[in-house]
Amino acid sequence: MQFINEDNILDYAFVNLDTLNRPVKAVCVDFHGYTDATMYEKSPAKAQIMGEQGIAWVFPYYSVWAWMGRSSQEFIEQVLDAVYRKLQISDHTSLIITGGSMGGLTALCYLVYGKRKAAACAVNCPVTDMTKFFDLVPSARRAILSAHILVERPLRAIMDVYSPVNLIDKLPKIPYLLIYGEKDEMITKNFMPQMLEKM
Repeated sequence: MQFINEDNILDYAFVNLDTLNRPVKAVCVDFHGYTDATMYEKSPAKAQIMGEQGIAWVFPYYSVWAWMGRSSQEFIEQVLDAVYRKLQISDHTSLIITGGSMGGLTALCYLVYGKRKAAACAVNCPVTDMTKFFDLVPSARRAILSAHILVERPLRAIMDVYSPVNLIDKLPKIPYLLIYGEKDEMITKNFMPQMLEKM
């Protein structure tokens, strides 16, 4: 179902229109983490800084239980299509993909499965192995199942398809920044070595 458009986009994503200087030089999409239902009425500090530099900051309000399910990917594509139309920018405008935790997984998966090509990717404490996360965090199991329950395949096979650690060979050759800190208690640095070694 095609629903999101340039007229209703602000119901489905925050865009830093309040601070965005023209011409638009780039688009930065920031994918939220697991259970993050934040909605904005005005640009937070990072969006303001980007806006002043002509960078459109887009924060899609996709599902808090997304886990890169098909419905979430379609939601994200509709948001981006609407943003590009609203801002009247070319598909060749540089796209920067960011996200944290589940949003980091979403960012890395978007590079492989998304419609648009990105120029760079920066992720904070990304879930790089969904199967490992599923095994370590019981409270997330219902969310991961919910995101993928309509797919007629074994859940572990689906999680393998959306685990960035399994997508290294498909990731585009662009600049990456992966950060692992101590404040995300679910995504510890234990997720880091295998991903970085493969990259």
